[in-house]
Amino acid sequence: MLRMPRLRPLLFTAITLLLYAGPAAAAEVRAASVVSGVERESAAPALFQLLVRVPAGAAAYVPPARAEAGARAVPGKKAIPPGRALVPVVYDRVRSDAILKLVRDIYYNEPLPYSQDGTVFSNREGRLPERPQGYYKEYTLLTGSAPHFVKIGTTTYTVAPDQSARGSERCIVGGGETLYYTPDHYQNFIHLKVLE
Repeated sequence: MLRMPRLRPLLFTAITLLLYAGPAAAAEVRAASVVSGVERESAAPALFQLLVRVPAGAAAYVPPARAEAGARAVPGKKAIPPGRALVPVVYDRVRSDAILKLVRDIYYNEPLPYSQDGTVFSNREGRLPERPQGYYKEYTLLTGSAPHFVKIGTTTYTVAPDQSARGSERCIVGGGETLYYTPDHYQNFIHLKVLE
């Protein structure tokens, strides 16, 4: 009989992880694998997670912040559900976390820092698909002292200098379902998908 003493601990860990983590772990692992650029359908996704390598600086798996007790989505209101990752990958942890937090705050109807948050974005520049007035809402994205460039997918964008305390970065939500990020105050819009 062939003996593999080094393989036993790995198999034990994988089996334990599968037994105790269950189906919820499979969804989390799939999200992490999609964001790392390697989508896999597997009978043992938790074992796959042990093998996936995520590029440095990528926000591949971010556990969602727990909503405070009693926080609920507004019934009947369309809103992007909170998630754990973004596609395309935002290779800046500060911005990725800020976008995911903003999506969560909008979903749970949390107070936002500026009176302009949630107001109608009129798309005067015409850089987003044409929709009826009121379809797009704008939100301030606070990133603190994040670098003045951000890589999203394969493209690097220059972040516009701050014009006020609100900064220059915004998220635009279309119809409560579509998310756009603009790093340069409406010059470029990047369509982002939130992975649950």
